[in-house]
Amino acid sequence: MMILYGAEHHLLILSDKIDADEHGHTFLQLTISLEDELEIEVEGQVVGCSGILIDSNVVHRLQGAGRPLLLLLMDSTSDMAASFKRYIGERKYAVLPTETVRTMSELVQSEHPHVKDTDSYIAFLEQLTALMGVERTKTAITDSRIREFIQLVKDCTDSEHSVSLYARKLSLSNSRLSHLFKENTGISLSGYMLLHKLQKASYLIFQGLSITDAAMTAGFDSPSHLAATSKRLLGMNAKDIRKDSVFLQVSCLHERYT
Repeated sequence: MMILYGAEHHLLILSDKIDADEHGHTFLQLTISLEDELEIEVEGQVVGCSGILIDSNVVHRLQGAGRPLLLLLMDSTSDMAASFKRYIGERKYAVLPTETVRTMSELVQSEHPHVKDTDSYIAFLEQLTALMGVERTKTAITDSRIREFIQLVKDCTDSEHSVSLYARKLSLSNSRLSHLFKENTGISLSGYMLLHKLQKASYLIFQGLSITDAAMTAGFDSPSHLAATSKRLLGMNAKDIRKDSVFLQVSCLHERYT
C-alpha cells in the first residue's frame, strides 16, 4: 500500500514498495526508514543511514522495496524547502541522527492512521518537522517578478505551459525570465516547468483520470512522454505509483503552513 498526501508545495509518501532507479530532480527530498537502516546511492556513493535529506539536482538511487519508508518531496522554490535547506547548508545531503529518525518513525506509525483531512495533516506535519528542529524561514527569492511567475504557474488550469506566455505577462523576454529564475532559485526554468507538469499529471491521475487523459491535460505530448518523465525525475512510472495507492489532496496548505 502506498499513501500519498499532495499539497501545493510538496508530496509526502508512505510506502513499502519504493524502488527507484537512479534519477535527479528539482525537489528537496527527505527519506526516512520506518524500520531498518536503508541504503541510498548519492552521486555514486552508497550511504547507509536511517534518514537522509538530499538537496535538489543531486543524482541518487533508492532501493527500498519491502521496507516501510516516508518520502517527503518539496518544491525547491517554496518556503518549506528553504526551511529544510538550512538543515543541509552548503552540502549536497545531510544524514539524520539515528535517534531523531527513531522518534520520527514512532510518530509516523502512531499518528498517520488518524490523518484524514487538512487540519489533521497539518498537525502531523508540524510535529514531524519539529522533531528535526527545522525552523521556518522564507525563501531567498527576492525578485517580485519571479515570485509572481511561480504563483502564475501554480494557479494555471490550462494544459498549455508556455514560457513565452508567462514572459509576456511579466514584460520579460524568454531568456531574461530563464536567467532570473535560475538566479533566484538555483534551478533551471525548463526543469521546474517539467516538474510542474509531472505534479499536475500525478494529481489528476489520483483524482480519477486515466493516465492518457492526465498526461494530455497536464501538457505532455503523449502518455509515453509522461511515463518517461516520471521515470527520469522520480525513478518510478506513473502506473506503478498509482497501483494500490491512496491519495489525499491537502488543500490550502500553502497559506497555513508557510
